[in-house]
Amino acid sequence: MRYQPSLKVLSDDQIYRIHQAALQMLMNPGVLVKSEEARGLLARAGAIVDQKTMICRIPAYVVEECLRKAPSSFTVYARNPANDVHVSTTSVHIEPMIGRLNCYDYATGEARPTTLKDVGDLIRIADAMPNYHLLHSGAIMPQIAGIPVRATHAYGYLESVRNSTKPVKATSREKIMAEDCLRMVAVVAGGEEELKKRPCTFTTDNPVAPLHHDKDQMEGALLYAQYGIPIDVTSEPQAGATSPVTMAGLLAQQTADVISGITIIQLANPGNPVWYGTCGSIMDMRVGRIAIGAIEMGLINVASAQIAHFYDIPCRGTASATDSKELDFQAGYEKTAVMTMAVLGGVNKIFYPGTMEGALTVSKEGLVLDNEIAGAIYRVREGIDVVDETLGVKLAQTVGPGGHYLNQRHTMQFIRQEQFMPLLADRQLRERWEAAGQKNMVTKAHDAVAKILAEHRVDPLPEATEEELKKIVREIEKREEKRT
Repeated sequence: MRYQPSLKVLSDDQIYRIHQAALQMLMNPGVLVKSEEARGLLARAGAIVDQKTMICRIPAYVVEECLRKAPSSFTVYARNPANDVHVSTTSVHIEPMIGRLNCYDYATGEARPTTLKDVGDLIRIADAMPNYHLLHSGAIMPQIAGIPVRATHAYGYLESVRNSTKPVKATSREKIMAEDCLRMVAVVAGGEEELKKRPCTFTTDNPVAPLHHDKDQMEGALLYAQYGIPIDVTSEPQAGATSPVTMAGLLAQQTADVISGITIIQLANPGNPVWYGTCGSIMDMRVGRIAIGAIEMGLINVASAQIAHFYDIPCRGTASATDSKELDFQAGYEKTAVMTMAVLGGVNKIFYPGTMEGALTVSKEGLVLDNEIAGAIYRVREGIDVVDETLGVKLAQTVGPGGHYLNQRHTMQFIRQEQFMPLLADRQLRERWEAAGQKNMVTKAHDAVAKILAEHRVDPLPEATEEELKKIVREIEKREEKRT
């Protein structure tokens, strides 16, 4: 029998108090909703809407009814069905970061602007990593070096979907960008009806802490809801800056942010798949910015998972990030500590592996390193299987006192399921390590990047799909040239 280890930081009573506090906030002071479409949905459902101030006061019964409509499980489909991701409140899937303005250059140790080639390389590395399941993409980036700014989402999506057969994320940052991406996703899916049957992308709706839903992103998210596409509704409160400095206050406000967003999405399309999402952390007052590698982010992840599961909704969290500017000890301990808490705390989608420098920069080597951290933590999550065969009483009787287990079939049978086998960490004696080149983990990760980019092959898009996507990209670029 296998017991799965878990971590909790809130009691049931504390979760309920946070929920009640969030509901109170949604009535007073209410939430700022800049999308006229979203305000209309809320008004028709019974919210008190001031069209002049755009403040919406949402009664508890409206919110709770909508939360009950959100599913506890759903599937995000992939170009290769073997990579379909089945999301539930008990699953754990990892989404590495791809789209950052800067990319870490291993050769110089510096960050430089991310290019379209970087996007393709990052996606291909993530495609090769076994512990990454849902892929962020270049479609999310506000800018890619050398690419027209207003066509970045189109170029970024095409380059991403070319380089992976896993589910690839699309943007909802603006309504027009959402329309563009959905048009491209529908081509990959085989048409709009097929996309509705088998949503092969996902997106994010970010409430702006505190208690604010931006017009552009909300209207973009509502377009995705028309297709039943999964949406993580993720708030990014910073304790002491855009939320109360207390963890309880942050969680209450974050919950109000998130469940009001979920409410709007469910009013638009009842049963639409969602994640309750957090990117919350502390504001480090000494430096005046969010601390994305802080241990408090681990506490917020675990608490958020408990709150999401109270609603019977999957949770999206943020982990494997670091404030370090290098792939050093700080990066290792911040990433591992917060990632461990997220996995054991039951976060169902974990975002940000591959990042550094407060998530301003993404690293190809970091993607490989974080995949290894994830593999180790997955092993912890599996726990210990205690049954007659694993207890090994009969085996001990066979081997006897003073014997060994190296030549036993039992050892070969169970070693791979019982022991995590790291590819980068070194366990040799110093002499052998020196003879092998004295390579540390970062150097090995760099070697792995080179090997993946040289050897990893991704099934190409069908020729007709590729041509149609390129045509759409050209049309978007020409449209934006005329607008400017």
